[in-house]
Amino acid sequence: MKVLFVNPHKDSFGFKPIGISLLSSIARNVEWDTALFDTTEIDLNYDNAFIKYQEARTLKPVNYKKYNLIKKKIDLGEKTKEIIKKHNPDLLAFSVLTDEYKVAKTISKVAKSYRKDIPILWGGIHATSNPETVLQNDFVDYICIGEGIEAFKEFLETYHSNGDLLKIKNIWGKNSGEIIKNDLRPLKNNLNDLPYLDWTIFDKRQFCKPFHGKIYVGGEHMTNWGCPNKCTYCINHYLHDLYKNAGGYKIRRYSNRRIIDELKWLVDKWGIEFIKFFDEDFLIRPFNNLEELSTMYRDEVNVPFWIETNSLVVTEEKVKLLKNMNCAGASLGVETGFPARKELLHRKDTEEDIRRAFSLFKKYDMKTTAFNMLGLPFETRETYMRRINLNLIADAQTPTIGFFYPFSNTKLREIAIENGFFDPNDEEEHPWNPGHPNLHFPYLSDEELIQMKLVFTLYVKLPKIYWKYIERSEKYDEFGKNLRTTLLKIFDNTVWKNDGWYKDDGNQEKYLSELNKIIKFEEEKSIMA
Repeated sequence: MKVLFVNPHKDSFGFKPIGISLLSSIARNVEWDTALFDTTEIDLNYDNAFIKYQEARTLKPVNYKKYNLIKKKIDLGEKTKEIIKKHNPDLLAFSVLTDEYKVAKTISKVAKSYRKDIPILWGGIHATSNPETVLQNDFVDYICIGEGIEAFKEFLETYHSNGDLLKIKNIWGKNSGEIIKNDLRPLKNNLNDLPYLDWTIFDKRQFCKPFHGKIYVGGEHMTNWGCPNKCTYCINHYLHDLYKNAGGYKIRRYSNRRIIDELKWLVDKWGIEFIKFFDEDFLIRPFNNLEELSTMYRDEVNVPFWIETNSLVVTEEKVKLLKNMNCAGASLGVETGFPARKELLHRKDTEEDIRRAFSLFKKYDMKTTAFNMLGLPFETRETYMRRINLNLIADAQTPTIGFFYPFSNTKLREIAIENGFFDPNDEEEHPWNPGHPNLHFPYLSDEELIQMKLVFTLYVKLPKIYWKYIERSEKYDEFGKNLRTTLLKIFDNTVWKNDGWYKDDGNQEKYLSELNKIIKFEEEKSIMA
């Protein structure tokens, strides 16, 4: 039998979802064939995040055409029929994020009209957080709630033997229109007996990992599963509550030996040159565990890698161990300035924690990215500038910023709806788009927020002497465009050429003269008008 996985991805190339990779291996272990319908190559009329990041100077530009990382105008419905005809699957299995709901819904509808006999199973965060809403659609037959590792295996085995699919824990379905709800099984404790990730189903372009102006053969892994934090913008709070009566939601991890063995196998099989770890917090492990992993990784793998962590758990001893194991750098959340960071997001780290963490990575010559969110509830010009000032304190090599999205079952979603910043009824028609705000404010227009996002890096990386010109360039008229073009040239000459750090190239007077000429011309034109 064959399962066709569907990755309704609408963003950039370079990512092989860990969940699908693992479930494909599990399916093959119970003698199912697997294939993948990945929509990454299809232009679905959403902004390409990598392109937008390049425009905003949060990513160094790379030649995407050289690697054929270009999206194409393809009819999604016809492509769905073509893929189903090609693979003739016995099951369609979707992994769906909330912002992918519209794409997944379109594919499911077409699949059901084309082949009514194919059962459709949805899993992932969206199905977990919106189970009844998803199952009310007549094109979804089953959903998997919570972790699907053991449930999916049992689903395949039961389906193959013509058993009752509506008696499997974590699986919900329908019987004559009635939704059948099954209990949750506890989270899997022993991760070491899981099979290695299966990347055979992915297009080679999903191995193309942009990093600091170059393209590497990239791979993904996750060594720690789970997160103890309950930030208001994240679904972790909901997951903790969901598993309260099913053994609890806890952090689990592979043994270090198991991690190294799989990474060695993946690196050798696929020629991996760069690894991105998707742990919620790579450094949350005990120090002794990290110390052992550091030595093993250096001696047996030694491929450059990137992690995500938070400033509270960063210590000099841990950073030294990361340096020892060839860590290229880390992403740390800054999100927004104080007091919103503490009061609205419930982040626990202080300004001094953030300063210390970023400075330690810089001390040991590892790159850093500061992750920021724009368009949070109660966003104002003042909160925007506080965010910029906190980034100046952090002194990250690369500040990045994206628009906040109010995901289902998060505290910030409730706040956004209660205060009229977000209309959930509009969500399906206008899902998350990396280039556009998702919350709307009476005192800040969408266009203002878009331009604030595009100039954010300029504020953080260029000296304050340029700030008045940056602010004027936010008004993207003729003069604003001319100012922005000049400012980006200054940025490229003084920041990109110095590996992301500002360095005066001796042309500041010349640059200011160019900017002042634009301002003077605007003033003269205004007087004449």
